[in-house]
Parts: sequence; structure tokens; C-alpha cells
Amino acid sequence: MQIISYNRKQLEEFIGDEFFKVLSKIPISYHRAISHINNPYCSDEDVLLWAAYEKASLVGYIGVLPDIFQINGKESKIYWLSCFWVEESFRNENLASQLFFLLIKQYKDQLFISNFLFSLEKTYQSLGIFQPTQYNYGHTFYLNFCFAGLLQARFPKLKPFIPFYRLVENIFNRILVVGKLLYKKKSNNYEVVDNNLFDEDLNNFLRTFLVSDNHVVRNMEHFRWIQTYPWVLTGRSDKESARYHFTSKSEQFVYKMVKFYSSGELSCFLFLKIRDKILTVSYLYSCDDYISQITDYLLQFSLDNKLNAIVVFDKRLSDLLKNKRSRFIYVKPTKQAYIFPKDFKIDASVFQEGDGDSVFT
Repeated sequence: MQIISYNRKQLEEFIGDEFFKVLSKIPISYHRAISHINNPYCSDEDVLLWAAYEKASLVGYIGVLPDIFQINGKESKIYWLSCFWVEESFRNENLASQLFFLLIKQYKDQLFISNFLFSLEKTYQSLGIFQPTQYNYGHTFYLNFCFAGLLQARFPKLKPFIPFYRLVENIFNRILVVGKLLYKKKSNNYEVVDNNLFDEDLNNFLRTFLVSDNHVVRNMEHFRWIQTYPWVLTGRSDKESARYHFTSKSEQFVYKMVKFYSSGELSCFLFLKIRDKILTVSYLYSCDDYISQITDYLLQFSLDNKLNAIVVFDKRLSDLLKNKRSRFIYVKPTKQAYIFPKDFKIDASVFQEGDGDSVFT
């Protein structure tokens, strides 16, 4: 067995090599690799990926996403665990431990973990190198019935009944449309600019925004990178996407930037992710004065575009949306887990939903 590490330059050479093209399974999708290569927080020396091969076949890999953020005037460079996979036939051969050891050896004091399966939490914590797990809490607000996929994933034996269940869902959703037509649009005294343009207004707003609750403030280049180099493309799964274990294509995957202006000045900024009719508020920069207007906008936008759910981790938004409980068929509490190095003084509350690799997936 051979384990190969890839920095930015080596990753670029790898995805252009004939070996990458003939692999039946790949350790990273082409467009995800391009995103890593263009990551503004990545240096040439950063190891981004370790891949294990047995007789020219991929049997496992582990990778990170470099990040730089500033809190209270102090800049820190860290590495988010972004992928970890081992071929089933090799899971009893200590390969997972070998890969994780290489990662720990390289980035032990800078390794952050989020967006992971909760079943792995005990495994990570058993290593004795991390702080106790921290959580950010949010809610998913369901506007429509859209649980068929979840049922099939959790209860595979129900697969023969899923088409009938989808039919029932569609009938109920059509009934719900009547009630949504009665929803009155709220008047407002602000201007909403709904576009993905990176302009001087946005640049200046992010530079000067004061965050009272100490969230990490990202610059305009952060959002330009995410927008320009997504990890998931819109489209149906095909032979190419099937080579990669994690998702590289989805029926719907788009980013949306929304800017609120008051008296001609940019007053708040949202970066939204929409995947398969689920809207997630990945980033929100706003003072309390505009939260009510933002809540009305999100609800109206979701109704106009026939979205199924809104995912929110900002407590201010959650509280106001819960006050509109009659607009939703179900409100589900959710949480996002974070694991930090033992000696790294940080609180999960400084991060927004989109930080780490969550905004990419």
C-alpha cells in the first residue's frame, strides 16, 4: 500500500494526470480540487489531501480545508477536516488510523472538526487531544412535506412504499398552496438588492462591520471564492460523480447574496445556500434593527420560489420565525457540532453556519 500526500501544486498536477482520469474511485472531485487550489487561505506548503492506493486502486483518503480568521485582533490559521473515507474491505486493516495519524502529525494543534457524523464524536474524543464538543443550535422550518428521502435513508426497507408516500406528500403540498396564496406581503422602508455582484459597497460594509456577538467577519474575497468555486454542481448524478464518494452534483445547488439598503446605505448582508429546495442562511451580518425585515424577506422568498424549508442558526432569526409558527408544518431543532484542539481558546459561537466546509455542501 502507498499513501501519497498532495499540496496545492501536486493536487493541480494530479487532477490533470492520466492516472486521475482512469481511477474508478477518486479522492476528490475535479471541481472540488479546483476550489482547494484557489482557496485564498491556502499556502503552497499546506498538505490538503492524503490518499491511500493498493495496486493502483484508491482505498482511502483524508483531507483538510485551510482557513484563516481573526478574532479580537488576533489572526489564526486552522485546518478543517473536510473528508475522510476508507474502502469497506480495508476498514479492519488499521488504514483509517494511519490516515488520521498523518493528519494529526501535520496539524494537531490547528485541526478543527465540524459537519461530521455524530456517531464519530466518541471516536474523535477518545484520542484525548480535543476539547469537549461544543454546539451551535438552530432550527429547520418546514414549509412543505418533503420527508420521503429522509424516510428512505433511515428505513431502507420502506423503499417499495416511497413512491406512494411521495404521492401523498404532493397532494398535501397542493392543499398547502391555497393557504400560502393568502399570505400578505409586508410593506417595507428598505431596498433589497438581490444579486451576486461583488462591489465596493459590499467590500466597505464587510471591512467596517462591527459584530457585537463576536462572530468571525469574512472579507469579500471569502464570498467571491465560495461563489466562483463550488464543491457541488447543479445536475443529475452521472458516471463521473459516481467515482467520488461524497456529493459532487445535486439537482439544485445555488448561492444567493442579498443586500439590504436603508437611506442609500448598505445595512445588512446575507449569503444564502439553496440545495434541493432547502434554503440555508449560511452567513448573516446585520444589527438587530433589520432582523424583522430579513425574516419577512426569507419567508416571502421561500414562498415565491416554492422552497421546502429554511435552515437558520441565528437566534434572532429563529425566534422571529417561531413567532410565525402557523406558516410552517413543522419546526425541527437542529445543532451543529464543533471539535477544537485542546489548547486552542475559542468558542463555537464565533462561527456561523457556513464556516468550515458547511457552506460548500
